[in-house]
Amino acid sequence: MIRVKLSEMMGKHKVKNFSELERATGVTRKTLTKLYDGEGKGIEYDTLNALCSYFNCPIGELLEWVPD
Repeated sequence: MIRVKLSEMMGKHKVKNFSELERATGVTRKTLTKLYDGEGKGIEYDTLNALCSYFNCPIGELLEWVPD
């Protein structure tokens, strides 16, 4: 399974809340919450691009493959 490491990235970059991240990236709070909680069924390329741009990281720092 693929895990989104949004919690770790927010902590590492001292992002205080979803509102701050939403304003900076344009990614909706609903999408951010689902990614944070691991409830998403997929992720749009635009969302990945926005988050990687904001955190200035490659996709591999934001996503992790975890064996089922």
